[in-house]
Amino acid sequence: MKKNILDLTSTQLKTYLKTIINQSYRINQIIDWVYIKKASTFEEFTSISKDLRQKLDNKFLLRSLKIVKKEQSIIDGTIRYTFQSADKKYFFSVFLPSSGKNSVCISSQIGCPVMCAFCSSGRVKHSRNLTRSEILEQILQIENDTKEKVSGVLFMGMGEPTLNYNNVSSALSSILSKKEFAIGKRHITISSVGNVSAIKKLADDNFGIRLAISLHATDEKQRKKIIPNNFGFKIEDILNAGKYYLKKTKSRLTIEYILIKEINDTAADAHKLARLLQRYGLLNKSVQINLIPFNSVKDVSFNAPTQESVLKFKNILKLSGVLANIRQAKGIDISAACGQLGC
Repeated sequence: MKKNILDLTSTQLKTYLKTIINQSYRINQIIDWVYIKKASTFEEFTSISKDLRQKLDNKFLLRSLKIVKKEQSIIDGTIRYTFQSADKKYFFSVFLPSSGKNSVCISSQIGCPVMCAFCSSGRVKHSRNLTRSEILEQILQIENDTKEKVSGVLFMGMGEPTLNYNNVSSALSSILSKKEFAIGKRHITISSVGNVSAIKKLADDNFGIRLAISLHATDEKQRKKIIPNNFGFKIEDILNAGKYYLKKTKSRLTIEYILIKEINDTAADAHKLARLLQRYGLLNKSVQINLIPFNSVKDVSFNAPTQESVLKFKNILKLSGVLANIRQAKGIDISAACGQLGC
């Protein structure tokens, strides 16, 4: 059975290829074709012999995913991709175009076991983790399809990235590598609902990427309603883990807070959120709150907040010394915005 070449780190690939290739420079050429030139077939490896290309084709797969659907927003150019895996399962990615800096929002699991009440991904039954190759291939295929360079990666698609830690961290090593994707650590963000042990491991492994914690609430009862599966960690544990991450990595921390009408969008909630940040030492320039107005999701009874309540919430945070930003929905007309990857 063929192995996907993207499932091997460069170190593993070099070890593996030494059994069929004597010249080390040839191995470097192969890695260059895979990651820098982003070839989708071995026939494209024109700087190496046909015989060697055939050997590679006999041993490896270079692609395992199919783009089965592609939708582009007429509002902002965002593109939503539906990928089909080799075992006929489906998941989603989003291309976010921007002048001088294109980002991709990629998935880490098929379905999501966290089942946030506002999110359509949580309504898709979790079936498995994505492999290292499936994570990386999302970026490669989107770059090939759009003919655009990706300079930012958001692990904010389907799934909870920290529940697939080994494959996600292995993919990160390639995304950061100057000889592979060469994407800067400040342009990579992993989002987690608060898997404390994994957040601490991510801090200790010190990739230096940005962490986004999906808090969404100011007390445990409220959070349980929004995030039914919270891994048993309390808000106190999660914010302390965020503080540990900041101290260990010297990176930035984003607190994500979805605003849902008459659930967590009141002035009292804004004041409580500011006090929480102050209590846990997170009221500083390295911490930003991303306010995310709820995006409509089929069969979800929540409602979006009014623009007035969103602005009031932000102003209360600002007056309390909190750096707050209102995240503008992208791809809303193609169900590509936050919480919509699943419908």
